[in-house]
Amino acid sequence: MKIYRTFESFVKKVNEDALKAGEESTVYVDDYTLDSGETIKSAEILGAIQAFQTEKEFKQYFFDEYGEGSFASGELDKLTKFFNEVKAEEKEKDAEEEGGDEGGGDEGGGDEGGGDDLDLDI
Repeated sequence: MKIYRTFESFVKKVNEDALKAGEESTVYVDDYTLDSGETIKSAEILGAIQAFQTEKEFKQYFFDEYGEGSFASGELDKLTKFFNEVKAEEKEKDAEEEGGDEGGGDEGGGDEGGGDDLDLDI
């Protein structure tokens, strides 16, 4: 007997500790273990991503929390990658929503034009 799983259940099984960045997100944030042995939980990483708007503020949080000496060369880049992926996804979503709102406004303008036509028929 074969067992079939959806892609999401497969990913969840592979990344049991990873958290999805949002309900519709394709970004998974996993726990990150520093060379010093200290582990930064995915929930803390996602919380920092949501709390800070700029990469500089995001990095500063982890420097303040764990100390600048805790990060070996390139370790903070992995966290920054998570930050940039989530923020890029948020910008895409915002752009889609704005595009949808503007499209609705254009339709409203067309309806108003239709209203003018009705006035002419009277």
